[in-house]
Amino acid sequence: MGISDSEVALIESLISPIVGTSVDEARLSDLGGSLISVTLGGGLIWVHMASWRIESDSEFLTACEDHRDYIRGMVAKLDGRRLSGVSLSPFLDVTFDFDGLRLMLFNASSRATGVESWSIQLPSGQALFVTSGQTWSLR
Repeated sequence: MGISDSEVALIESLISPIVGTSVDEARLSDLGGSLISVTLGGGLIWVHMASWRIESDSEFLTACEDHRDYIRGMVAKLDGRRLSGVSLSPFLDVTFDFDGLRLMLFNASSRATGVESWSIQLPSGQALFVTSGQTWSLR
């Protein structure tokens, strides 16, 4: 079923303060797995338990199940790029467009498990949390 169009619009408006800012640092976490963080414009995108991939218009660059050393190099390609747009689906999948490179996040489970898929610390100090099963919260 997904969330309503008005919720999609609300979440996109909450994220909008970081649109137009540039990536200070995009990194694969040292904690293991395929956790990634993207620091930009006073905000932080943190990918917890979501499936994800990075692509361009012509190339599939990397995804969450690739070898960590390869992921590390591909994630760093986001450094210095401007976040030019954000698109959210009713199922809380999100695409961040970084001047032609897209970071796409997908919930890894359709069931409401309460596990955080991804989050964004906003410049306002609030944080948006998206969990499996198409649920979200602002804290």
